[in-house]
Amino acid sequence: MLELRQELNASDQVRHSIEEVLAVGRTAWQHYLFFRSKLHGVCVALDGDLQSCEADEGLYHEALVHPAMLAHPAPKRVLIMGGGEGATLREVLRHPTVTEVVMVDLDEEFVGLCKRLIPDWAEGAWDDPRLELRHEDIVRYLEHTPGGFDVVVGDLIDASEASSPAAELYGPAFYRKLTAALAPGAVLATQAGPLTPAQIAGHRRVRTALGSVFGRAVSYGMNVPSFYSLWGFVLAGAPDLIPGGYAEHRALFELRAHERGLELAHTGPEALAAAFALPRSLRAALQEGT
Repeated sequence: MLELRQELNASDQVRHSIEEVLAVGRTAWQHYLFFRSKLHGVCVALDGDLQSCEADEGLYHEALVHPAMLAHPAPKRVLIMGGGEGATLREVLRHPTVTEVVMVDLDEEFVGLCKRLIPDWAEGAWDDPRLELRHEDIVRYLEHTPGGFDVVVGDLIDASEASSPAAELYGPAFYRKLTAALAPGAVLATQAGPLTPAQIAGHRRVRTALGSVFGRAVSYGMNVPSFYSLWGFVLAGAPDLIPGGYAEHRALFELRAHERGLELAHTGPEALAAAFALPRSLRAALQEGT
């Protein structure tokens, strides 16, 4: 039986059994593997790390996108950094207030593979006239964009290790550059690696960087079964835009989801709000070294 062996951390490894290889190869930027799993359906891996699986990608992408979109009172212009599978774009475009989405993903070949191999994940989003799709380095794009984005969603590859090639895209220098592209009252959300007490440094580094640039940065997590971990995200923006506790998150998410006619079939406003109620051990670990 073919399998993908993934190093989860310094001590743990997981083996993903492969029923069928749909595509494997290397673009100019990264190694890719599209395969079918008996449990998780079609899965996508980049450079040996699982990125998304059909069975639970909705949990990840709804958790990534909707807290930021619902925190903003009327998001019109949205910037997606990465997101090659098209599912992040799908979720952003569910909001009827959106008039324009700029998606910047460096790897044109990978995006093309996603369009061909997993078209259903985007649910027609690739053909939406509100989309401007760009294949260039996000840092270079920020140097010439007119800006004015209400929401930014970071769906870049994980950078839990400071030595990762993508680490600079999660640092304070990058976030300071990003602020020039934002409209007043903008909100940002990014994936930020696994959330476990023993493996918290990468997530804490991202949250600290965002907190040094934005007025408020809060962590939240969603259980994504195929990731074998509580997966971490960070929501950042002005303090008056980011709710305080669970009750405030739930009330805001329920109100705006209802106003916009959003079903949120995989999570729902209650689960999105609960994602911000992290266990005490995690909250304590996040405070260490800050």
